[in-house]
Amino acid sequence: MSKKNKSYDYVIIGGGSAGSVLGNRLSEDKDKEVLVLEAGRSDYFWDLFIQMPAALMFPSGNKFYDWIYSTDEEPHMGGRKVAHARGKVLGGSSSINGMIYQRGNPMDYEGWAEPEGMETWDFAHCLPYFKKLEKTYGAAPYDKFRGHDGPIKLKRGPATNPLFQSFFDAGVEAGYHKTPDVNGFRQEGFGPFDSQVHRGRRMSASRAYLHPAMKRKNLTVETRAFVTEIHYEGRRATGVTYKKNGKLHTIDA
Repeated sequence: MSKKNKSYDYVIIGGGSAGSVLGNRLSEDKDKEVLVLEAGRSDYFWDLFIQMPAALMFPSGNKFYDWIYSTDEEPHMGGRKVAHARGKVLGGSSSINGMIYQRGNPMDYEGWAEPEGMETWDFAHCLPYFKKLEKTYGAAPYDKFRGHDGPIKLKRGPATNPLFQSFFDAGVEAGYHKTPDVNGFRQEGFGPFDSQVHRGRRMSASRAYLHPAMKRKNLTVETRAFVTEIHYEGRRATGVTYKKNGKLHTIDA
């Protein structure tokens, strides 16, 4: 076993959507040493299979980018298994998804807030954080439901193909609303969606949060580093063991 002597204040297991945000935010304190361990590969800038929007179907089901999870055999589906793509790459599933940006319905968050002690998970408390993460080019500057200065840059699809309009019209004919913004004041209905695409490239969580922070001396990001064990003292995690290049390394935190 190889022992790495350096210890960290924070060790983040997984450089996916949440891990990318945590790596950025925690390393804002220059006096704290932060380590991000990602089991998958890096989201290389030159990797067209994840950076080019037109290649969005390539990473799913590909062992280089996807953990290739699936359900058990489903008896009511003729014994078939349902694939569940999960990103095995820096940025996690935000690096292999369809780049559609859509919040949960406000009533979902109201349901989260119903149990005692969960009051701050209602939509009113979550909305400021949605706004904080996004820079929405397709929304008016005065739109109080959308963010305008966040790191996730969102592009509104033009929906100029006649099929889009036919689809929207069919929804209205069926009794549904047509909404100008599925993340705005009225989510329910048919309308163009936001996409996480900026300057022709995928805008993943790692590209928005983690890569800009990598220039900080107190942030270390390791890829192809698979955590095999979390060490505890009582209920407190004190370090991890991870495998990289066939060797085991232990880190204290």
